[in-house]
Amino acid sequence: MKLNRIALAVALCALMTVVAFAADLTGTWVVKQPGRDGSTRDVNYTFKVDGKTLTGTAPGRQGADIAIKDGTVDGDNFSFSVERPGRDGQTMTVKYTGKISGDTITLSTQMGGNAVEMKGERKK
Repeated sequence: MKLNRIALAVALCALMTVVAFAADLTGTWVVKQPGRDGSTRDVNYTFKVDGKTLTGTAPGRQGADIAIKDGTVDGDNFSFSVERPGRDGQTMTVKYTGKISGDTITLSTQMGGNAVEMKGERKK
């Protein structure tokens, strides 16, 4: 009986340690977004984490922000989607995956049929 309590206490301590060291994605991130001409521009993504749920905004056209949908966080990995205006009044869903490491993130998505990887840093 005493051995079971000790094992439970050790397991709980290990779980709390993992949670304590999980990277915090909450905040504003400046991401280098590639342009069609090969240049990059700085754009802001704002994230808020509540448990495993990710919300926030992504950059849209002409400076308007777009709400993040279906956002999830799993340790250092995260994913979300945004609905962007497309042609003829249609909307298109763009899915992102990412990884956080300290004050840097990597975002991956598909644009125009091509895989795009972007790097960003926490805005200070």
